[in-house]
Amino acid sequence: MNRMPDKREMLKYLLLVIVNVWCLPLSAQEKEPFYGYTTIRTPLSIGAIVPDYKLQQVLNYKKTEISLSAFSGKALLIDFWAAFCQPCLAQFPKIQRIQEKYKEELQVITVTSDSLQKVIDLFENIRYQGFNLLTVARGAECKTNDSLFFAFPHKYIPHYVWIDKNRIVRAVTGQDALNDDNIALLTSGRSLAAINKEVNIVPAEHPAMYIYQEADIAEKMMLNDSIKGLIGYSMLSGYNRKYPSSSAIDYTGIYAERRIRTWNLPLGTMVRLAYGKMGKEIWEQELTPAPRVFFNIRDTVLLHKLMVDFKQAPDTTDDMYCYDLITAGKGRRQLMERMKEDLYRYFGVRGKFVQRKVWCYILSLVDSSQLRTKGGGPYVSGNMYYLKLQNADFSLLAEHIRAYNEGSKTTRYKGLESGIIVDETNFSARVDVNINARMNDISSLRMELSKYGLALLEGERSIEVLLLED
Repeated sequence: MNRMPDKREMLKYLLLVIVNVWCLPLSAQEKEPFYGYTTIRTPLSIGAIVPDYKLQQVLNYKKTEISLSAFSGKALLIDFWAAFCQPCLAQFPKIQRIQEKYKEELQVITVTSDSLQKVIDLFENIRYQGFNLLTVARGAECKTNDSLFFAFPHKYIPHYVWIDKNRIVRAVTGQDALNDDNIALLTSGRSLAAINKEVNIVPAEHPAMYIYQEADIAEKMMLNDSIKGLIGYSMLSGYNRKYPSSSAIDYTGIYAERRIRTWNLPLGTMVRLAYGKMGKEIWEQELTPAPRVFFNIRDTVLLHKLMVDFKQAPDTTDDMYCYDLITAGKGRRQLMERMKEDLYRYFGVRGKFVQRKVWCYILSLVDSSQLRTKGGGPYVSGNMYYLKLQNADFSLLAEHIRAYNEGSKTTRYKGLESGIIVDETNFSARVDVNINARMNDISSLRMELSKYGLALLEGERSIEVLLLED
C-alpha cells in the first residue's frame, strides 16, 4: 500500500465543498484520504455477497468488536465519513433519524479513517445532540477495519454502501439518496438500481466518431496533471455525472499556483469562488458568502443561471459546468483575475465590491469580565455542533459563528434569515470558551453566548457586498 497522505496534504489537494469553514456550502462530497492507495484485494461490486467481516474499535455499541453476522436479518447501510468533513457531519441528524425509525430492519454502520481517540473526543463534544450511531474507527496508521476500505474503495465522502438482508450489495451512492423511499426499497429487498452512481462508459471505437476524435477529451484534459508542451489555456465544459461538485487549486507539480479546476458547479458558485478571498495557504480560496452577493442583471437567462445553487437539485444539469484554467504565469492572484475574465468572456458577468445597508445579526459585548483565559497551551476545536477555545484569539469565535451562518447559506440575501454576522465587540484578547450549540441555531447560540457576556442583536448595518452586473 502506498503511503497515505496526512490531513494537511489531503486538504492541500482539494478545496472542497465544506472542508473548512469558508469552503463551498454544497451538498457534495469531500476527498477521502485513501484515494492514493493501491488496491490489493478485489473490491465488491453491485450484486456481490459481503463476507462476514470482523469490525474492531467499535463505539456506541455493547461490544468493541463485532462481525457483520451480528446483524443477521437486517439490511446494512455503511456510511464512510471523517471528522474533518462538514458534509458528513451535516448528515448525522438524518442518519440518526433513519437508524431510530428503521431499527428493527436496518443497521447503520458509520466507518471513519480517524483514530479511535479522535472519534471518542468528537462524540463527547457533540453528545448533547443525542448522536449514538454505531461507529468503527480505522486510524490512519493502522490496518484496523481495512477490509471495509478495500471492499468498498472510494475517493469522496460521505460515501454510502447499501447492503440487503441477504448481505448482497445493492447500491453505492452519495448523500442525495438518503431518504425514506430508498430505505424502504432496501429493507424490503426491492431494486435500488435507479440510485446507483452512474459511470459513463464510452466504447473504444464509436461509429459516429471520426478517426481523429477522442472520447471524453475534455475529461481527460482535466485529469491530466502534466500536458506536454502546454503553457496555458482555459476550457469550459458541461456537466459530468462521474464526479461530485468540487474545486481544486494545484499546489504542487508543474501547475502549482497556475491551475484551478472545478467540477459540476453552478455559475453562481464559480463567481463566488473567483471573487472570494485568498487564504494564507496556496490551496485556500474562500468563497464570497452567498448572502453578501447582490445582482444588477438585466439578462433574465443569465440571472437564472446565477441563482442556481445547492439548496435543491438544479432543474437541469445544463446549468452545471466544469472549468479548467492554466495560466502562463505563477500566482494565485493572477489565476483568480484570469478566472474573472473567463467568466465575463463565457457568460458576460462581472463583479465589484460596494457598500450596502443590510439587516444582520450583530455580535456585541455586554460584560467583558466573563471573557478571560486561564492560560495554558492554545487549543482550538470545533465544528457545526460545538466550539472549544483555550487561550485562543477571540476573533476565532466570531469567525466560527459567521462561517456556519452566512458562510453556510447558499441563498441570496433575504434579511436576517441569511445569517449575516457583524462583529462589533472590538474585543481582541485571548479567551477560553466552550459553546455547545448548533452554530446556525440562533436561539441556542444566544443562550450559550450569554454565559460569556456576549449577545447577538439585530439591526441594519452598512457592509461590503459583491455586486454582479452584466
